[in-house]
Amino acid sequence: MAKLQEKVYNALPYPFKFLLLNIKAYQNSKQRYTKDFHKYLAEYIALWDADIDVVSVYQQERLVLLLKEAFLYSEWYSPKMKQLGINDEEIVAEPYKVLAKMPILTKTERKTKYDAIVNTNRPIDGIGYTSGTSGAPTINYLDKESINRSFALWRRFHKAIGLDTQKVRQVRFSGRLIVKPTVKKAPFWVYNYFERQLLMSTYHLTDENLDAYVRKLNRFKPLLIDGYPSAIYIISRFINKNNLKLRFTPKAIAVTAETLYDYQRAEIEKAFNCHVYNQYASSEGSPFITECVKGNLHLNLDSGVFEFIKTDGNIAQPGDVAQLVVTSFTNLKTPLIRYNIEDTVLLKDEGEEVCGCSCKMPIIAKLTGREDDILWTKEKGYVGRMDTAYKGLKGIKQSQIMQNTPDDVIVNLIADEDFTQEMNAKLIHNLQDRLGTTIKYRINLVEHIPLGPSGKFDAVKRNFDIEI
Repeated sequence: MAKLQEKVYNALPYPFKFLLLNIKAYQNSKQRYTKDFHKYLAEYIALWDADIDVVSVYQQERLVLLLKEAFLYSEWYSPKMKQLGINDEEIVAEPYKVLAKMPILTKTERKTKYDAIVNTNRPIDGIGYTSGTSGAPTINYLDKESINRSFALWRRFHKAIGLDTQKVRQVRFSGRLIVKPTVKKAPFWVYNYFERQLLMSTYHLTDENLDAYVRKLNRFKPLLIDGYPSAIYIISRFINKNNLKLRFTPKAIAVTAETLYDYQRAEIEKAFNCHVYNQYASSEGSPFITECVKGNLHLNLDSGVFEFIKTDGNIAQPGDVAQLVVTSFTNLKTPLIRYNIEDTVLLKDEGEEVCGCSCKMPIIAKLTGREDDILWTKEKGYVGRMDTAYKGLKGIKQSQIMQNTPDDVIVNLIADEDFTQEMNAKLIHNLQDRLGTTIKYRINLVEHIPLGPSGKFDAVKRNFDIEI
């Protein structure tokens, strides 16, 4: 049904696209921004500045609620909990001990057992789908409270970085098919009146079209730009390379859904003259990790419980790259308890000072990406954060590192005249430093790198399984 609706939408003239999108936007707005939303928003804003003991009490109360509902109303969790000897009294008295007993929920189980996982005591007020980075989107059932809480946390993040709690004029780059991919001329965007949001296509960011994007941004003058960092980076690089002057300065740029690399942040901040804020959430309803005004990434403990596990299965230590296992409070209709979401983070080194902002919640060093972003070679083992391989290089417009086997690496590059043989040799040298000298490297100069599912760009992709 969704594909049929998309086909019909894409075939319509632009005015009808605007009309249909805004009918849906009106319906979404009525569902998201209720009295309960404003109650939750006030609750979360107070918790952002609260003493950590207050946050911890709140987290424990939410964990008890989540575990009790899963125990009573989930066909997936209930028998497992009873088999482990868990009961209602233990959940109330020692929720973290109960949580530690629970098995880890895998991606495959989440994808195939969603009808059993759901909380049968809550109504279905919305059905969403994950972006399907593995190629197969996952069904996500939602109730009103889950919808309202997720948007309240998102708006709390905006408040924390200096934006108004009301809707601000914004531009969003996401994987939604706003305009048919075969369209050759502007507009490559549609305005969402009810969110004050200009939705810009990520599928038309070619050299021929970028000037039209910049001219539209100058006319629209957004206070917030958010979405995929790869898309915002492409426009930023175009602005900087051509010494274009913007007639506005956003208050913030917020990126999500892809790994933000240091070179992207630098290019974007140079182009738009404002700070880039990183954030982590998911359409499945994972807990939030958000960047504050001091540039630190805070674990939003009021949105869930975070566990960090090393690649060998042991508990991660300070300074480790760790995979995230999450227990989420943002979707009580489809509960996620000890869910291996297959994303990784870099933990802070031991002894690093706490953040200087008003938030007392703990911080991590970096969001390092999905497990597929981690490469593996016999010589170097597990390797993440490959953006450092491009340090000091010129002429690269866009690049993608692909590893099909432990013994070969392919780099697809969209390059300009500044990418010389010297740059090519330096890139290979940088790759050898990080991945080893015993594997084969191939640099492919291409004109186009296809986007992944939902318009996301895979900067690093490992196409074989490793024990992680």
